[in-house]
Amino acid sequence: MSDKSKKDMDIARKIWLAGIGAYGRAVDDATEAYAKVGKETTKIFEDLVGKGAELEGAVATVAKSVVPEMTQKHRAQVEDRMERMKAALGMGEVAADQQEHIESIEARLDVIEEKIDAVLAAVVKPKAAPRRARAKKPAAKK
Repeated sequence: MSDKSKKDMDIARKIWLAGIGAYGRAVDDATEAYAKVGKETTKIFEDLVGKGAELEGAVATVAKSVVPEMTQKHRAQVEDRMERMKAALGMGEVAADQQEHIESIEARLDVIEEKIDAVLAAVVKPKAAPRRARAKKPAAKK
């Protein structure tokens, strides 16, 4: 192999190793970030829950002072928005409808699965045991 070929192979190998090294570094960085987020997730969640509780209390206080001044139309609009937000989060009456819908889909999937099993059973028949070759009787010597 010529010096130029060896040099080219060496460069190609270094490029390959650099790519593997970059991949390894990315995996290490992602692993560290995942571990960090995993530890902080609970704290962040608890902070968000606390902030939500504060805001809920503030909104309730303001709502009590404003509600008497609101017209029935405005009150209905606010209640409607709140119900839609709860429904979007799965916290309202829609959750029961969603559960019924999920159960309906599961029942339909069970029926489809049974039909597929029946079709497969009809198409893929069990193979019969292979026939044994009959042993030939040795020819009688004369």
